[in-house]
Amino acid sequence: MHTDAAPRRRIAARWWAMLALAWLALPASAGPTVLRFVTKQFPPYAYHDANGQAAGPMVELLQAVCARAQWQCQVDVLPWRRAYQRIEAGDADGIFPFVNTADRQGRYAMSPDVVHGRYVLMARGCPTGCNERQHIHAGTIAAFGPSEASRTLMRVIAQHPGSQAQIEADPGAVLRKLLAGRYGTDGLGLVNEAVARWQLSGMPPATVQTVAVVREFNYGFALLRRPGHEALSRQMAEAIDALCRSGDMARQLQRHDLQAAPCRPMASPAQLPARSAAPP
Repeated sequence: MHTDAAPRRRIAARWWAMLALAWLALPASAGPTVLRFVTKQFPPYAYHDANGQAAGPMVELLQAVCARAQWQCQVDVLPWRRAYQRIEAGDADGIFPFVNTADRQGRYAMSPDVVHGRYVLMARGCPTGCNERQHIHAGTIAAFGPSEASRTLMRVIAQHPGSQAQIEADPGAVLRKLLAGRYGTDGLGLVNEAVARWQLSGMPPATVQTVAVVREFNYGFALLRRPGHEALSRQMAEAIDALCRSGDMARQLQRHDLQAAPCRPMASPAQLPARSAAPP
């Protein structure tokens, strides 16, 4: 008996078309979140290792944060001006180390603080007891910039009329020039204490002393404010809080002779958002 197969083929074609449309309507499986961070050659915080890879305690800490948040994070170590240009142009997602300041909060979502540090004034050929003196003699005071250190220097200069600011484009130049006497007999360097300690460890013994602690601060990470980053910044904050409260962050930083910033206080029940009542 002859059977007309055309109707069956038309029915099968319709079913296949419906299946294809249903397949296309299914949500695509979300891939991993990939973020690119930029930083600078800034030991002991971040630097290139012997293989040219990003390394240092803040890089390690970021990797721990990304692992906890289940992100894939890439870190590029660049000259600071180029790193800053890249993030300002939107060609990177995050930048560090950053000090959380009011003028940055509009453009960046700042993480909780992670590393505690100090800006200090250092002098060369300092007489005994000069680290206890309160008065800073008029002269040249140098700092690396543009940076938070150079902004701090401007406040110091404003408080000491007659002093002159010297901004160095190379972060390692301040101590080198200070030791060489390039800033004069009364010259001072305003430096990050941990960075100075790292630099001096690789130099011959020299007479250089801390004159005064100018400012204490904390470093963190910053995400550029763009669609989707607000949720990511909350994930980052939760991961940092967890690492801080577990003690892992402090132990990791101590291995590099750095001090962890204090953990953020846990929100009290009164501070938590109220839950809506369950439907009847």
